[in-house]
Amino acid sequence: MKMESLTSLDFILIGAYFVVLILIGYFSSRRQKEEDYLIAERKLGMWSTMATMNASKSGSIFMIFTALVFVWGFSAIWYFIGVVFGTLLFIPFALRLKEKSNEKYYTLAHYFKFNYGKGPSIIASLITIFLMFGFLVLNLIAGSKIFAFFTGLPFWICALIMIFIVLIYLLLGGFKAVVKTDILQYVAMVFILVVLAIIIFNGSIIPSSEWGFFSVNLSTLIGFFIVGIVFPFASPDLWQRVYSSKGKKELKRGMLLSVLFYAFLALLIALVALTVKANFPSIDPQLALIHGFANLLPAGLVGLSVIFLFAAIMSSTDTYLFTAASSIVHDFSDWDKQKTVRNIRKLIFVIAIVGVFVTILIQDLIIGAYIFVAVEVVLGLVVIATWIKTGIRKSTLMSAFIFGLIFFFAYLIFSLFKGEVNPLIAIVTLVGTLIGLFVGALRSRMRRAE
Repeated sequence: MKMESLTSLDFILIGAYFVVLILIGYFSSRRQKEEDYLIAERKLGMWSTMATMNASKSGSIFMIFTALVFVWGFSAIWYFIGVVFGTLLFIPFALRLKEKSNEKYYTLAHYFKFNYGKGPSIIASLITIFLMFGFLVLNLIAGSKIFAFFTGLPFWICALIMIFIVLIYLLLGGFKAVVKTDILQYVAMVFILVVLAIIIFNGSIIPSSEWGFFSVNLSTLIGFFIVGIVFPFASPDLWQRVYSSKGKKELKRGMLLSVLFYAFLALLIALVALTVKANFPSIDPQLALIHGFANLLPAGLVGLSVIFLFAAIMSSTDTYLFTAASSIVHDFSDWDKQKTVRNIRKLIFVIAIVGVFVTILIQDLIIGAYIFVAVEVVLGLVVIATWIKTGIRKSTLMSAFIFGLIFFFAYLIFSLFKGEVNPLIAIVTLVGTLIGLFVGALRSRMRRAE
């Protein structure tokens, strides 16, 4: 594998990018109120809502998706198709959620706490924390692999550099800094990816066999699509964007724009992934996107591709880190806002250190992705159930959570013994959660009949 050396200009551009992020954190912290730090004063407009939503769900998914294209070809696009459909389905729920929150919700678990009681709220919060920590680790793995590839530095040093930059502006500016950096990074991502896709695809020939829309086996296709569908309903970071929007009109328009831009970028990254696969079919799938940029771009544009990758990954990393810390503090305490901010800052630091340690231990993107998105299925289906039937009983929700998690862990253990974790884990988890909903509903009817 060729390791592309960065030029002095590349390092200057990357260094300038890091400095800008830190400056955004600094200026966000000036004359900052607690509500700024916690939820950006709930004043996000249409464009800022769109940018921060899409930036937060990009990140490591670009590298993971490219790796999946190496395994499944163009049919891996079913994940993005699911996300698009899922987001469109999520819009009416989000509008109701915005109205229902009445400016008192900060986390996903607050929805369960104020509507379904303590039990479902605690499980929803624990799943939220697990997911946010997991996706934080995935993004740190992706970012560290990029840094290590282009600089030759040890993986652990790259992980520390990544988290150090994020910590500086996140500790300073909180959620307000997350939103502002997301806007900057998303604009950079869109512009840079369009330029890179045009250059990389120019003159390349992708074999017709790679364009198969249904070349993946049915269970995997369904797994990709289901995960995409439930993704918005089980994304605590997306819920925070709902709470922080200025109003229902800005929220609706921002989400519709996010669907359009997300679908456009999904097609572009699929095109890039197929081009890289056509040129280098035998490389490590997890490093395919990095390797493609390093080998297919002319000298002088490699630094730009690194900025694109960092923009995608760091805009997700800060979101997951902040959401994890925020969920722990908000869901398990009832402090005033000043004390809440202080303790979120402390937890951000602690979670960052633990996250780096786990990142250095795992260093594998695809297996981690399968595991964490399967847990998302449990939370997403339970949320959808509360939307379909607002009067659903607390015991039914608890049953769905318990059955879904039991099926998940049982299949995960089975897969680890077999030596292969695959997308089927999402379907098994889906079945378990649906059984839990059915059993819970049946028990409720039997109790009412007594």
